[in-house]
Amino acid sequence: MEQIEEVKKDNFIVRLFKGDVSLPVTYWVFGVLIGGVGTRILLAAIESNYSQLAMDKNGLLLVQSVYWLVIAYTAFILISIWQSAGKYEGISIWSGLARVAVILNAISFAANFWMTSDTEYALNEEIRMMNKSLPTMVDNDTRLDHVSIQENNMFYNYTLTNWLVADLDLERFNSIIQPKLKMNACETEETKSLLEEGRSISYVYRDKDSSPVSKVTVTISDCF
Repeated sequence: MEQIEEVKKDNFIVRLFKGDVSLPVTYWVFGVLIGGVGTRILLAAIESNYSQLAMDKNGLLLVQSVYWLVIAYTAFILISIWQSAGKYEGISIWSGLARVAVILNAISFAANFWMTSDTEYALNEEIRMMNKSLPTMVDNDTRLDHVSIQENNMFYNYTLTNWLVADLDLERFNSIIQPKLKMNACETEETKSLLEEGRSISYVYRDKDSSPVSKVTVTISDCF
């Protein structure tokens, strides 16, 4: 009775972590429904809006916060399921299967964490997510169409949706856009880290008929 009273005194999160919540609830509700389905829905929402989020400092902070939240929750619920399986008093095969599922998910979790710590993999994954939510308008005249990486150099491809190259004063356009792009690349933590790795970042502009307008390439030397 005393042990039961002690368990009841703990808040629900503590009881869940200790394995004092029933295995079916821990596994199916907090593992499969929230940890599996809920996490996938959340990450899908992030991916579908990634290009807009990536262009905003607060948006990037949100993405990073969600990433670490998913990691923390995954580790928490795997431990919870393992603990609950150890205290399960029903048919032993269910507790055994639950622990097998924990082991398999832990291996997958560790593999994904290791891959995302690899700079090249993380960069390609970021580009994949960004392209998934493109094209998108970045202002009233400019649309970001595609992002790519070629020989370690990044390319941002834009379209000036309301302009033809013949109608533009290219000298004035370049005099305005070049300083802004270089300052943004050098002051944004993510792009500056790429420049410090020896990469270049090129911003390629085309008019509404896809004719070339301008190409601005930024290297680490532009940041000093």
